[in-house]
Amino acid sequence: MSNTIDAAYLTDLFHELVEVDSPVGFYTDIEPYMASKVAEWGYEMYWDRKHTGYVRVPGRDRSRCVCVGAHLDTIGLVVRGFNDDGTLRVRQVGGINYHSIEGSSCRIHCRDGRVVNGQVICNKHSVHVFEDCRQVPRDENNMSVSIVADVKNPADARALGVTEGALISIDPEYEAFDNGYIISRHIDDKACVAVLLDVLKWLKESGEVPACDTLFAFPIYEEIGHGGAYVPEEVSEYVALDITLIGPDYDADEHSVGIAASDHHGPYDWDLTNKLIAAAGEACDKDKWNVQVCFHFSTDAMAAYVLGSNIYAAAFGPACLNTHGRERCHVDALVETEKLCRAYVMGGAKEEA
Repeated sequence: MSNTIDAAYLTDLFHELVEVDSPVGFYTDIEPYMASKVAEWGYEMYWDRKHTGYVRVPGRDRSRCVCVGAHLDTIGLVVRGFNDDGTLRVRQVGGINYHSIEGSSCRIHCRDGRVVNGQVICNKHSVHVFEDCRQVPRDENNMSVSIVADVKNPADARALGVTEGALISIDPEYEAFDNGYIISRHIDDKACVAVLLDVLKWLKESGEVPACDTLFAFPIYEEIGHGGAYVPEEVSEYVALDITLIGPDYDADEHSVGIAASDHHGPYDWDLTNKLIAAAGEACDKDKWNVQVCFHFSTDAMAAYVLGSNIYAAAFGPACLNTHGRERCHVDALVETEKLCRAYVMGGAKEEA
């Protein structure tokens, strides 16, 4: 069985994932998708009470267990009330940049199971109507969701099933280009979910066995900070796959995988991070990996660390431009991330002192 990574398949898998709505805490659609997908390769997915999904793969060393995780949730909105004209007042769920979603299509997931189409708008929505349209801050006080239907007042909106607490997913606006670039919302973190799914597929089809028992984890609350708050007791280390960064402080571009040595909470585990650096040096193209100190950024592995789990924590993932907006990366970054993930899974756990 070849160790080659199929970039086209990985791109298509990512596309599938971003088209399944999963704003923070909304697991209704993504859970059956994930269960069905891993079943194609003979795995069974199970869920804890936080709706983190798991696939456990036995390793050569059955006495130890490590975890690799990528979060299913995406940034979104929640309905907090109604304006007089029936548009929806909203709050962000996760770190929304309202400038980046103005005018975007969205879907309102109602408590009764109905889905209603909407559009994110500024309350001063037109330069032809409002003198101060360009000056109004794009924030929760000035942004609303307009239902794409004949809605004139709150009663009309409620008649469609919309209530306080309905969750809103933002359309991914996915585009893939012939040169390998991808522009889409929710590269964070559906790209890394695609990588983990492809690693599971590779393990099954190749017959390769991980160095030790490996738990593939898929949380649904990362974007609000507690996706990794619960880690099964048998796990000794948690490696989060999540986007990494591009900018003045980062020696990265859209073709690369970044290893997060530290984030806004502080450093990840020294030895485990060193192990990932060594693995990247062997597994990845030499100009397509880097080490980052990430600011305004964290991961589920760090959440587990900070909230008291007795684990070693580390993180890596594809470098991404325009994060928490309409994001951009190259499929090379997904391929390099998968190379590093395979190397980690096959290389085993950090040696206990």
